[in-house]
Amino acid sequence: METGVAVKTGHATADLGRKKEKMYITTLRRLLKNKLAIVGLVIIAIQVLMAIFAPWLATHDPVKQNLSAAELPVFSDGHWLGTDNYGRDIWSRIVYGARISLVVGIVSVSLGLIGGVALGLLAGYYKKLDGLIMRIVDLLFAFPGILLAMLIIAILGTGLMNVAIAISIWSIPTCARIVRGSVLSIKNREYILAMKALGASNARIIIKHILPNCLAPIIVFATMRMATAILSAASLSYLGLGAQPPTPEWGAMIAAGQAFMWTSPHMTVVPGIAIMLVVFAFNVVGDGLRDALDPNMDINQ
Repeated sequence: METGVAVKTGHATADLGRKKEKMYITTLRRLLKNKLAIVGLVIIAIQVLMAIFAPWLATHDPVKQNLSAAELPVFSDGHWLGTDNYGRDIWSRIVYGARISLVVGIVSVSLGLIGGVALGLLAGYYKKLDGLIMRIVDLLFAFPGILLAMLIIAILGTGLMNVAIAISIWSIPTCARIVRGSVLSIKNREYILAMKALGASNARIIIKHILPNCLAPIIVFATMRMATAILSAASLSYLGLGAQPPTPEWGAMIAAGQAFMWTSPHMTVVPGIAIMLVVFAFNVVGDGLRDALDPNMDINQ
C-alpha cells in the first residue's frame, strides 16, 4: 500500500516539476508581451542603478549647502535640475533619494512578507489556529493603514527604520489573507494528501510543498506593495514622521519645497515626478505579473 502511494507521489511530484518549468516560461512570455510592464521594468531598473551607483551619478554632495547658488532653476550651469533654497543640488538629492526609497521599500515589504506569510500558512493549514490568527488580522484591518503607521511611529519615534517597521506591520494582514486563501485551495490536493499518508511532517509539507505553490500571489503582492511602501514612506516623511532634514528623501524634499512652490516649483515638482514614476512602475509590473500568472489568460492575447 505504502509503495503504491510512494510511486503515486513520485509521479505527482515529477509532473508538478514539469508544470512549474512550463509555467515559468509561459509567465515570462506573457510578461514580455505586456508593454506597460516593460516600461515599468525599465523605470525600476533605472531606480536600482541610481541606488547602486549614487556616489558616481551624483554631481554634488546631496547635503552640502551653498547659499550663493540657492534656488537655481532647472538647466542651470552645473545643476541641471536646479538647486533648493539651501543651494543643494536637486539631481544629487534625487539620486540618493532613489536609494533611500528603494531600501525602505525592500525592508518594509520583506518584514511584512515574513510576518504575513507565516501567519497565512499557519492559519490556512491549522484549522485550530485559523480563528485566532484571522481575528488578529481583522483587528489590524480595523485601522486605516496610514493611521496605523502613524500610531506605530508615535510609539517607536521618527526615522526611516521606524517608518519601514510601521509600513511592514501595515502590510502583514493583507499578505496573511492572500497566503491563507492559497493554502486553503492547496492543502487538500491529491499530492498533499499522499504526503500525509506517507507520514511526512506538517513542517515539511508546508515548507516544501505548500509554500512553493503560494509563490505566485506572494510575488504579485510584494511587487505591488513596493509601490504602496514607497508612497507611504514619502507621505510619512512629508508629514515629518520619516526622514529628517537634511536627509535627501523624496517626501521630505516635497515638504521642504512647498513653501517655494511659486518661486521655485522645481523643488517640489521634481521629487513629485520621481515618486509618481516609481509608484507607477511597480504597479504596472505587479499588474503585468498578475496577468502573466493567470492560467486562464490566453497567451496569444
